[in-house]
Amino acid sequence: MFNISVEKMHGAPFSISPMSIKRDWMDVTSEKHAYRCFPVTQANVIGWNIFCEEDIEFVWDGINDQTDKHINIISSPQGSYAGRGQSSISLNTGLIFRTDSDVSIFTINPVNYFNEDFETMSNLITTSFYDNPLPLAIKAKRANQNIVIKSGTPLATIIPISLTNLNNSTIEVFEYKDEDKSRMNANISYGEAAQKINSTGGWTDWYRDAVDENGKSLGSHEVKTLRLNVKDNRSTK
Repeated sequence: MFNISVEKMHGAPFSISPMSIKRDWMDVTSEKHAYRCFPVTQANVIGWNIFCEEDIEFVWDGINDQTDKHINIISSPQGSYAGRGQSSISLNTGLIFRTDSDVSIFTINPVNYFNEDFETMSNLITTSFYDNPLPLAIKAKRANQNIVIKSGTPLATIIPISLTNLNNSTIEVFEYKDEDKSRMNANISYGEAAQKINSTGGWTDWYRDAVDENGKSLGSHEVKTLRLNVKDNRSTK
């Protein structure tokens, strides 16, 4: 478990909440089939959501350079600026994070949110000493049209990560070993059984339950249900 605290500057319109499992595009899949995909739904709830309580609107003219001449901010929270150019606007979240020395905050585009108009740029901040609001930058993907981000829209997913533990890690690659074909046969059997069930419109849920097609346990998930919270300790909310 990570120890994370956040100071919210007075008047800051940015807030934090656990990521939701819900996605609009998943809602419209046949019988909401996408929600039966355990790897996708687990990814949906990784980290926390940063969103703005105000609408954001801007226009990019299609030219990329280091000036602020090609972004017109129509409406955005105080402190927003286009001074970095490159079809992006920077947002002052007013959220100052503090973590232990072996934990950093990794900011990414919200997981499994797909948007044709904009994308949030990823960044990694050492939050054990950084005493400024968490930076957030939005990059336009369409030129010469108003890009409107409605209040409450997830802008970023933040994930605590230990670079100390990650540093010097090595992925070792080995030859695939299956001399008696048992692994290959097991994979074929699993695939054929799954295809048979899926072709009838059913779901296996075998990976979710960590079992094979015969219900035999294959192991267990590190965490099957991820629970994240936000506790607001401010005296005035």
